Amino acid sequence: MDLQVLEANSDGVGEIAIRSPATMAGYWREPEMTRAAVDEGGFFHTGDLGRLDPEGNLRLSGRTKEMYIRGGYNVYPVEVENVLAEHPKVALAAVIGVPDEVFGERGTAFVVPANAADLPTQEELRTFVAERIADYKAPDNVVLRGELPMTSMFKVDKRALEADLLGGGTDLSEGGVSLGRREEAFRHGAREW
Repeated sequence: MDLQVLEANSDGVGEIAIRSPATMAGYWREPEMTRAAVDEGGFFHTGDLGRLDPEGNLRLSGRTKEMYIRGGYNVYPVEVENVLAEHPKVALAAVIGVPDEVFGERGTAFVVPANAADLPTQEELRTFVAERIADYKAPDNVVLRGELPMTSMFKVDKRALEADLLGGGTDLSEGGVSLGRREEAFRHGAREW
């Protein structure tokens, strides 16, 4: 198998493209989709982002469709999600980029707290992320949820989160922290998710 990291940035992260006898030749009766996914050299553009480490191993960083650009810097949501998952007050996290007039896009983290009686604050999570990776990758907004929508493949449904946020279903007017009705109830004494 041949592998390429296309248009790698300064961190060496770029789109992964592969070519092998086992790789698809194209989409059935969809020449336009085929041209978009398979280049003239026969490399299939996977939509995955990654880099080759010094030993030549491929390290995945996320998906091209999920990456957002905040103030000219590329942010890979999976990197931020992995750091948030290390925080003791976080059970699950998902990060998306949302349009912003100043920065182009800003990060919003949807977080399921590990303990409803001890909710993390936005500043606590931003500081935690900024101490571990570049500070511009820290989420600008934090939305606390009792659960996150899941796809049939048991992955967080980021399209649903984006639709909720951009459709006005999530209010970020409380200084970046948004609590749903259930989460508000837990903050005021409820003890069960």
